[in-house]
Amino acid sequence: MEVMVKSVLRYATAVVHLGVPSRGFISNTGRACSQTVATGVTANTGISYKTELLGQLYPKDDYTNVKGKILSKVGRNLHNKRNHPLWLIKERIKHHFYKQYVGRFGTPLFSVYDTLSPIVTTDQNFDSLLIPADHPSRKKGDNYYLNCHHMLRAHTSAHQWDLVHSGLDAFLVVGDVYRRDEIDSSHYPVFHQMEGVRLFSGYELFRDVSRSEEH
Repeated sequence: MEVMVKSVLRYATAVVHLGVPSRGFISNTGRACSQTVATGVTANTGISYKTELLGQLYPKDDYTNVKGKILSKVGRNLHNKRNHPLWLIKERIKHHFYKQYVGRFGTPLFSVYDTLSPIVTTDQNFDSLLIPADHPSRKKGDNYYLNCHHMLRAHTSAHQWDLVHSGLDAFLVVGDVYRRDEIDSSHYPVFHQMEGVRLFSGYELFRDVSRSEEH
């Protein structure tokens, strides 16, 4: 399990017919996309123009590159299966944060999110983290795209913007993540991350710094 603990400085509050292609459009990956509008499976070929995953249908387009073997891994939630090694590691880290970081009323400072869907938008995975439209990390060869707009998250950081903007300032995110890695002794296309985010005001961060140290 990869553990990433990030501190973020905050000085102020942050502010249809089968097989008929639709018109091309520009996706938030910065490239032109064309989507096939479809309702299911063609009678002659048996080809599906939508991907069904976790109870939702996602139209396929020229970005779709997720195969059945990877799709079969989605929803297993090994990190939430009691006594699984991943669950044991997660619980130890949670216990550390609950014990080490306590709020004014004796309650844990950090909240934990371990059931967030691994299906995210490209905006969540890239744009919300200020990743440029032409950045190589967006390549189809490195990610699993359901279509131009939806993908399997490449990192748990895909949830940061939503959680921060919901009003949270201290949280842990745990989940399965997906990258198109070649399988070897240290790489597999499905793995797990746990990351922590803590927001600090300028006062909290610098209250113990003397004026002489400031200059």
